[in-house]
Amino acid sequence: MFSLKNESRKTKVILSVILAVFFAVTMFTIFHYGNSTLLGSVETYNNDDVKYIRSAFTLLSTGNLTYKAPSSPTVFIMPGLPYVLSFFMGIFGTWEGVTAFRVFQAILQTASLLLVFFIGRKAFNSRVALLAVLLNALYIPEVWVSNIIITETIFKFFFLMLIYFCLYAVEEKKLKYYILGGIFWGLSALFRPPIAAFPIVILIMWIKKKYKIGEIIKYTIVVSTIFVLIMSPWWLRNYRLYDKFIPFTASSGNPMLQGTYIHYNDKDGSDAYIDSSSFKYSDDEQENNKVETDIAKLRMKTLIPKEPFKYLYWYTIGKTFINWILPFYLKEILGINHVLAALYHFILLCLAVRGTIFHIRKTKENYSFYLILYSVIYTNCIYLPFYCYSRYMYPAMPLVILPASFMVFEIRQKMKIKNALKLGESA
Repeated sequence: MFSLKNESRKTKVILSVILAVFFAVTMFTIFHYGNSTLLGSVETYNNDDVKYIRSAFTLLSTGNLTYKAPSSPTVFIMPGLPYVLSFFMGIFGTWEGVTAFRVFQAILQTASLLLVFFIGRKAFNSRVALLAVLLNALYIPEVWVSNIIITETIFKFFFLMLIYFCLYAVEEKKLKYYILGGIFWGLSALFRPPIAAFPIVILIMWIKKKYKIGEIIKYTIVVSTIFVLIMSPWWLRNYRLYDKFIPFTASSGNPMLQGTYIHYNDKDGSDAYIDSSSFKYSDDEQENNKVETDIAKLRMKTLIPKEPFKYLYWYTIGKTFINWILPFYLKEILGINHVLAALYHFILLCLAVRGTIFHIRKTKENYSFYLILYSVIYTNCIYLPFYCYSRYMYPAMPLVILPASFMVFEIRQKMKIKNALKLGESA
């Protein structure tokens, strides 16, 4: 499954060189740029990354998981990143631990490239997979994200592991693959809650593969049990602190509210139709989340009937466009500017769309490909009710690059055939 034994020596060498160069370049950026890649300020704590650093430090010092207010326990974020970061801080010290965490991310990013190869090999072939690794390694956000302190790197690794085990689980119907998939599903949810609904993708694949009801029930029970076991410490902690069941976080209100403004323009005059005078904010995170959720619901209930087609477009095509049009690349590194990064990102998207259409027409029974495709669609759709942003699509980009690689491979094959025919004619 993770073996390269049957690969040619050429494939092994090229793959090893790509991974080694990628890791070396990423390590260079970590020590060259240092904390200059932080998105926020350690004085004002005005961004996710610096808040995560403070959360990890507070967790290590007091044992309490906090976020916005260091003095108050939080359920605003998932516990995964603060615990991992505090582990490195506990060994190396605060800022040395942050550097060690970045090195850990570089290792995970390199391992994720290897996973791209295994997934690509499973869905297509070794040559397409190797090309996908190269295209992914050249995608500058992969290097940049290793330098920042947010959930993307760890989540992406777990997400790719989940996808890889699901490819085998759906095809071979072996319990061990469902168990492994369940483990990485649960671990992923400790970093990014939207992955919790991922079984929708597997259900579609079960229907497509014509699973029996008994098989569906068996695998559902096994995977759900694993998920519950992994999430239970978080649930028990939340119940102990808040005296109610909180499965993930209490922080979706603000993203939902932001998402109700078309093109995120909160000066569009739509607030004039909403009477929000009865909603009061406080110092309580959960109460404020409820307030923002209720305002978001009121806005949708009031505004959508007024302009249904406008909002239908916004909650489908509009937000999808925002999700994908730009790469998640906020600070320039290695002299690669935003325009160049965006151009490469756009080329990959175009190739991916063309490759997807071409592959669907060419092959009807490639279930691995369809699971990858549905996973990308799921990643996009799960965020449409909320504030959409390229950051949330970043973990799915390796899956997007796979059909792009397939398209490049097909173009190259056609060119070879065309050149061979020309040579034959000239002979």
